[in-house]
Amino acid sequence: MQDLLEIAVCDDSNFDRFVISEMIDCYFKDKSFKYHVTEYCNEITLIDDIEESNRYDIIFLDIYLNSLLGIEVAKKLRTGGYNGKIVFLTASDKYAVESYDVDAAGYLLKPHNYEKFCGLMNRLLIGRRKNSIIVKKRSSVEYISYDHIRYIESSNTKCLIHCSDGNVHTIYTRLDLIENDINDKRFLRCHRSFLVNLYYVRSMHDNFIMDNDEIVLVRKKSIKDIRDMYLNYHFNAVHADRTTDSTGV
Repeated sequence: MQDLLEIAVCDDSNFDRFVISEMIDCYFKDKSFKYHVTEYCNEITLIDDIEESNRYDIIFLDIYLNSLLGIEVAKKLRTGGYNGKIVFLTASDKYAVESYDVDAAGYLLKPHNYEKFCGLMNRLLIGRRKNSIIVKKRSSVEYISYDHIRYIESSNTKCLIHCSDGNVHTIYTRLDLIENDINDKRFLRCHRSFLVNLYYVRSMHDNFIMDNDEIVLVRKKSIKDIRDMYLNYHFNAVHADRTTDSTGV
């Protein structure tokens, strides 16, 4: 997981850029996230920068820009391989339906409402706390450490987090987004519906056999590559353990 959250704000209105940037600062004021905001007054520079680095985790994008609609900008970004979160900013909900075509993460209406902004940010940042996934309960938030996750399973519009203590937690997001957020060599996308923690894998045949005898499916067409990654992980883990034992560290 990245230590720094990169955010872009693209709006041709100086005032609206200022408002969004101020709300971002207020939102993170009492949180432990490290973040950086880059402002854009035109869409062309934004597109060029993303084509060059693709570094932004979240883009706040005005619908009505200088030469292109925000929807068209988002289509160009998606076509170019950008897979971060896009939030549209607009005074009208005219393009709300079209926003789903570019996998928009949110749609904020102007004038901006800070409470709605915070609710959106809470949803966008699920999984962004270092080495943990955030699970929202009815009246609380729980942080599930990567160390305690056996595997994550996609199930329709939600994902099931299977933990080492036997508990299963539900979050409403896509497995692709969780995989993108997790940057940990223990986790392997072994199937369209499964992201597995190799630390808890006991053995592998056609599929993974977990330490509690559960079976995690392996994508058949990639089974050789997945087996190699599994063996490499365990070889490196054993080698690391032996090195630690010999040095006494």
